[in-house]
Amino acid sequence: MTQDNTLQIKLRLKGGSGPNANWHWEIHDAEGKILKTGSAVGPEHKAFATARIAKEKLEQASGN
Repeated sequence: MTQDNTLQIKLRLKGGSGPNANWHWEIHDAEGKILKTGSAVGPEHKAFATARIAKEKLEQASGN
């Protein structure tokens, strides 16, 4: 379970603003390697939620 706490989400604004903002997200492990990337359009909190869901799926996969 301690490995789950080592994954970090990083968001970057790639363009646009408000509801048309284009966000790029990355999930990093403890060493800083990128495990998964993606993008989302919309407000920052929705982009973060998308990345959090991907992070939780990675955590579940590593737990199996």
